[in-house]
Amino acid sequence: MKNIDYRHNVPPSFKAKLIVSAMGLIGIKKRMEQKMISNDFEKKPAEPPRSLRGNFDVREKKQNGRKVWTIAPKEGKSHVIIVYLHGGAYMANITKQHWNLIEKLIHKKNSTMVVPDYPLAPEASCKETYEFIGRLYAKLIAEHPKKSIILMGDSAGGGLALGFAQQLRNENKKQPHQLILFSPWLDVTMSDPDLPLLDKEDKILSIRGLRDAGQKYAGDLDLKDHRVSPIYGSLNGLCRISIFTGTKDILNADAKRCKKLMRDLQADLDYFEYPDMFHDWVIFTGLKESVHGINRANRLIG
Repeated sequence: MKNIDYRHNVPPSFKAKLIVSAMGLIGIKKRMEQKMISNDFEKKPAEPPRSLRGNFDVREKKQNGRKVWTIAPKEGKSHVIIVYLHGGAYMANITKQHWNLIEKLIHKKNSTMVVPDYPLAPEASCKETYEFIGRLYAKLIAEHPKKSIILMGDSAGGGLALGFAQQLRNENKKQPHQLILFSPWLDVTMSDPDLPLLDKEDKILSIRGLRDAGQKYAGDLDLKDHRVSPIYGSLNGLCRISIFTGTKDILNADAKRCKKLMRDLQADLDYFEYPDMFHDWVIFTGLKESVHGINRANRLIG
């Protein structure tokens, strides 16, 4: 399959520009920074909405005392399992906006979604998170050996998906069918030379806040360990990867570096860049840009 290199050539929608302006006016960036430093995030996961429960078979199980939701079609067989890893700087739990995205994705495809309430920092570190996801993944492989498993994630969830795929390769375990990453956080060191300029543009995230959150998540691991910052791990021998990024997102630097590294390796990467879009815009599912991104992601799922 030919690699996709897509740049959205439509000016940002009025609604997208309005959201960016509102974020600046109410000081979302400063609030997020303080939440990361003080660990003032909601640790209880948002529950799946009634609409999802009404239209799909939603089952809830526990793993290590934490919830794992499985959302499947009520009729027909599902040939694809998507493991969705939510964002939140590894510190905040799944939100209503994440469920909105999940619902939009699953409505388009006859697939099954598995959504884990994985351990969060600083109460848990990267090691505990990997142990949790590893156990879940092994169970899915054992129970569904003939089904395609896709890892999908936004922000920190995107970083977790890529790092976990690297860990599977290192342990000679079965790779997922593909990775689909929205605004992925791939380098918690926050040391890219392009970051100061992006920091001025981003109305949500800051270098200071993310650096602090990354240190909490790493625990006793080096910040450049591939499990913490997958951009420093080998990108050879992985499944196909797709990245969606906006140019006014501080994590756009990570996405561009990953693209260059994978192009140099001639590895399979689909890259979708949306000029002037902010961090994690895809979870704002009412935006024209989000609809476009979700449709492109659905095409990748097949």
